Amino acid sequence: MGAKSNVEVIPTNATLGADIIGFDINNITKEDFAAIREAWMKFLVLRIRGQEFDDDAHLAFGRGFGDLELSPRALLTNDPWYPEYPELSRITNIVDGNGKATGTLGSGEAYWHTDMNYLEEPPMGSMLHALQVPSAGGETGFCNMYKALEALPADLRRAIDGKTLKHEKVHSSDGSVRAGLKDPGTDDVRKIPGPIHPMIMTHPETGCEVLYLGRRTNGYIMGMPVDESNDILDQVWDHATQDEFTWEQSWQLGDMIMWDNRSVMHRRNGFGVNDPRLMHRLVVEGTQPYYAPELAA
Repeated sequence: MGAKSNVEVIPTNATLGADIIGFDINNITKEDFAAIREAWMKFLVLRIRGQEFDDDAHLAFGRGFGDLELSPRALLTNDPWYPEYPELSRITNIVDGNGKATGTLGSGEAYWHTDMNYLEEPPMGSMLHALQVPSAGGETGFCNMYKALEALPADLRRAIDGKTLKHEKVHSSDGSVRAGLKDPGTDDVRKIPGPIHPMIMTHPETGCEVLYLGRRTNGYIMGMPVDESNDILDQVWDHATQDEFTWEQSWQLGDMIMWDNRSVMHRRNGFGVNDPRLMHRLVVEGTQPYYAPELAA
């Protein structure tokens, strides 16, 4: 009989999410990786709490699930936050002695989104490690896009069936222009650059249909009049982000949250500008979204 993993899964009993315990992230086995991946696909968001590990262990853990994508800063500017770790994003409101940002996203609210949906092949998953947490605020919400699609009213389902959505490339989840990019200089969503992905995609691991929205800013349903596209998108977003489809993570120092970027959206509450918060994030490479209804589980 082969080795067995001791990973234990403790569900949040919400619409998604679970804690995983019973393993050492600094000494993880292939059996542990297999058990964690199975839990990940089932619960979509997993939390690792109460373990101490450094950036090397964080990266090694991520690589257990696939190749790692460069951070957005490294990808778009060739100037990573950490030259020795170009895959790591530094997400923080901490500034240096001259008041210059030492990371990205600041302290404001970050709106519902999936990570790096502006790529032709968006990441399959993200892993966010809390190195400093604010005294209040900064919680991260997650949204189950399987459940959102299952409960989508029939008229909206018909409106988006087979449709593709252009995902705007320029703006980040806090509304700022991404480093290395320029404002498109137009309000016409048909002319703003970005990749085109199916609104309903087939999850490449589970085979299930899932709603894929990316982020709302400058989204455009291809081939539709702009007003009609905006109306449908507003309705779908209002539906998908209802409380019944969400769960919120209140951070403790050292927590790591990993989420399936193909089936989950996330957001962040704002917090005090002088209340330090520091996170390191990595993302695991994914594949181009597609829709194959004949394969739906």
